[in-house]
Amino acid sequence: LEKILKLAKQYGAAVLCLPLEKGNLPATAEERVRIIHRIVEKANEIGLRREDLLLDPLVLTVGSGEKGASETLRTIRLYKEEFGFPCVMGTSNVSFGLPSRPRINAAFLTMAFACGMNAPIINPLDQGIKDAFINAKLLLGFDKGAANFIAETAKIPAPAEKAEASQDLPPLEQIRAAVKNGEKEQSASLMKTALDAGISSETIIKEGLTSAMTEIGDGYGAGKVYLPQVMMAAEAMQSAFCELKKLLPDIKSKEKGTLVIGTVQGDIHDLGKNIVAALMENSGYKVIDLGKDVSPDAFVKAAIEYKADLAGLCSLMTTTLPELESTVKKLKEAVPSVDILVGGAVVTQDYANEIGAPNYCKDGIAAVRIADQLIEKRNS
Repeated sequence: LEKILKLAKQYGAAVLCLPLEKGNLPATAEERVRIIHRIVEKANEIGLRREDLLLDPLVLTVGSGEKGASETLRTIRLYKEEFGFPCVMGTSNVSFGLPSRPRINAAFLTMAFACGMNAPIINPLDQGIKDAFINAKLLLGFDKGAANFIAETAKIPAPAEKAEASQDLPPLEQIRAAVKNGEKEQSASLMKTALDAGISSETIIKEGLTSAMTEIGDGYGAGKVYLPQVMMAAEAMQSAFCELKKLLPDIKSKEKGTLVIGTVQGDIHDLGKNIVAALMENSGYKVIDLGKDVSPDAFVKAAIEYKADLAGLCSLMTTTLPELESTVKKLKEAVPSVDILVGGAVVTQDYANEIGAPNYCKDGIAAVRIADQLIEKRNS
């Protein structure tokens, strides 16, 4: 140990640390951590740095013992808690001597990622391993906007991926490209570029920002663009519009209309509702989010208080469909001027028609499109 560590110090090498010592292979995570502590202490004495050390949990095949994999996973977790060094793992060792090895390797890789392993030794030509790697990055938050996952699985180049905000393009095309790519900072910085080029704020909004979101919405409806791309584009559009208002404080920022939104009474789910609210707000609506488990009376009160043009009712549980119907009925009686939008996992167009709320929105993009149509009809 001392000889190897001194050589590493002399030549500036990294050290891959295996929890092995003379005698039997350590069976438990605790034994492996004890050995690594010895290696780390000696490395510190010799003057190696934290970033010089990588830890291997010692992957044993499950073919020789049912705890071969589980103790390795426990070791990875303990490594992360006690050392925090990068963790290297020879993934395929876990399946040695067994049939269907790629299947086992892929499952084990995903589990190891969740435990803190971050430098796997894998076969990049194994599609199962490749899929597991991409899936794990997405699920653990290392794939912003699901960009890698979408690129690998969609098999169709989305418009948001093809567009490039090249400086050689005219300002409005740069703006459209930046918004479609979800580039918040770039979208915002292009506002000054466009204004300096003599483009009016109205043109920037209509032919730059709104045009880009319309294209994204069309792509989403055609299955060529996906929800993460829609959300990132909406955020980029909002960022650009906020910057435009800073540059032109007197710019008219008239909202299209006011929407009160919430999940109906008895329903505690709000992810879908939150997505719709974000998209509506970024599309120019004033959004009053009432949250989840909202009573019919609360919807009515908010609609009157905020002089709402629209009411968005979400229901994701079959048990709350009667509440959806009840809320629609109360809103129509108390504030007949409000246009009602309904949606949610368990809602269909047929059911929406049945309860007297024909403005069914299958997703956030549909909600924006239908809301725009309703507001245009009001203003015509």
